[in-house]
Amino acid sequence: MNQNNIAKQIIEVIGGKDNIKSCTHCVTRLRFVLNDDGKFDLAKAEKISGVLGVVQASGQYQFVLGPKVEDVYKEVHKILPKRDEATEPEQKKPFSVKNLFSQALDTLIACFIPSISVIAGSGMIKVLVVLLSTMGLISADSTTFVILNGIGDAVFVFLPFFVAVNAARKMETDMYLALVLAAILFYPNIQALAQLETAPTFFGIGVQILDYSSQAIPMIFGVWLLKYADKFADRLSPTIVKVFLRPMIALLITAPILLFVIGPASLVLGDLFAKFCAIMNDWGWLAVGLNAALFPLMVLTGTHNATIPLLVQMFATQGFDAIFLVGGLAANFSQAGAAAAVAIKSKNKELKSNAGSAALSATLGITEPAMYGVNLPLKKPFISMLLGAFVSGCLMGCAKLSIPTFVTPSILTASIFFSTNTNIVLGVIAILSSLVIPFVFTWILGFKDWNQEIDKEVVAPINGKIIPLEQMNDETFSKKLIGDGYAIIPANGKVVSPVNGVITTLFPTKHAIGITSDDGTEVLIHIGIDTVKTNGEGFHSQVQQGDHVNKNQELVVFDKQKLEKEGYDLTTAVVYTNGKKTKIEYNVQANAGKKVGVYA
Repeated sequence: MNQNNIAKQIIEVIGGKDNIKSCTHCVTRLRFVLNDDGKFDLAKAEKISGVLGVVQASGQYQFVLGPKVEDVYKEVHKILPKRDEATEPEQKKPFSVKNLFSQALDTLIACFIPSISVIAGSGMIKVLVVLLSTMGLISADSTTFVILNGIGDAVFVFLPFFVAVNAARKMETDMYLALVLAAILFYPNIQALAQLETAPTFFGIGVQILDYSSQAIPMIFGVWLLKYADKFADRLSPTIVKVFLRPMIALLITAPILLFVIGPASLVLGDLFAKFCAIMNDWGWLAVGLNAALFPLMVLTGTHNATIPLLVQMFATQGFDAIFLVGGLAANFSQAGAAAAVAIKSKNKELKSNAGSAALSATLGITEPAMYGVNLPLKKPFISMLLGAFVSGCLMGCAKLSIPTFVTPSILTASIFFSTNTNIVLGVIAILSSLVIPFVFTWILGFKDWNQEIDKEVVAPINGKIIPLEQMNDETFSKKLIGDGYAIIPANGKVVSPVNGVITTLFPTKHAIGITSDDGTEVLIHIGIDTVKTNGEGFHSQVQQGDHVNKNQELVVFDKQKLEKEGYDLTTAVVYTNGKKTKIEYNVQANAGKKVGVYA
């Protein structure tokens, strides 16, 4: 199925384009926030061909699409109206602790995700600086080292500015006021007050001045406060002076609270985060193993992005991660190992092909095809993958693998996990084990292989008597020149779709319809012999070319009595034009929309 059809079906099952509040995507998932959750049809969503899985998490509806996600995303945005075309007011979700938590988590993640690429790129520059220094190409006390390190480190030091922009976009408030708040936190004369021998005061009240370099949490709460302060200032300011009075009032309200209340309070969260990191580091290899086993389950529920704020803050403060992304490396390779075992052991050509390509994509960091398309549906490979991820994750922890920047754990980035503290031999063994252990477990435990031929039901498109194609008075069909199938002597003039799919061909005369089903099967329904000569008289189409239709949906109505009086043979051919073979029970009465056989 092409990407445009996938996009159309996705929009249909989420309640139409007017129900979409926002649409974003990550490496493998198309993510929607909806105005009305009640319009989402999960049952239909899971049946869309090309969608590997559907996950509801963090207030989002996530369609797992794998590598084609960006192409589908582009097609979705071609269909969606421009922002200024939206006329319906946003529907507020009912208040509940669950909704409040989901919205908070969604906001927290949104404050970091748009900046991930620049954070990753900057981190790689820091890796380059370390490599050049280790190789003796530059000196650690040279100006070249300082400049290159500054290029890589700037995004982490000035992280509040990036968080301010992302938070303002997410919370739909003034981005420039948010940037001013970040600038106030870094203003040199205010920062210099921290060096005074006596505690600084603000209108006689003692205040604490902190260093906000690399701190994200204060800006998130600061922008949240700014959103409401700005609305208050907007209502308070007369139109004639609003251009300067609104931002003036908003800043005078928000900045002191950010500096003297939110900032110091964030130290509590900072301390909790530091303690959390300390606990993880104390657990060492066990923490890595547990995270490796939990990571696929987090991907399954769509909550894996919740670790992004922790990772960014970790890189900004301690400069490395020895737990989360290391566990992710073990989990990704374990997905590949289990899928590779399926690819080699399976005797079904389609499963072998799917599992082989999924294993390759998993080594490149895209695990959804392996998880949703192979390991999870087959069950035992998924269990083997979890066991392999835990064991290999523990080994990676023992080897002291770590990563100095945010990257997708994959075969392309595996070498970056080796630092000066890493046991190289054990590290290599650990990475190889993440492929070998789940492979062996999957091979030993086995799985229920797909049948060599997967039979799928043949559904009659019209009421009538079924006869072999060979009995048709038309050599194109009787000699099966365009494919296998069957014929029906119609009892009435109503034709329905035998499959869920897209109308790929609709002749102007309406006597012939080509449908490509959601699983790629091509079906031609040809009503009568030589009925092209009618020029469409007596035929009335209920669909158009390009429409997506459901099984048993009405396609064409024709005037059976009129056409028979004019001498037309209305025997209808149903042909599978892309090589499918049918097994049909002949000389029985078929009912439209009901099973009459199988094809493979």
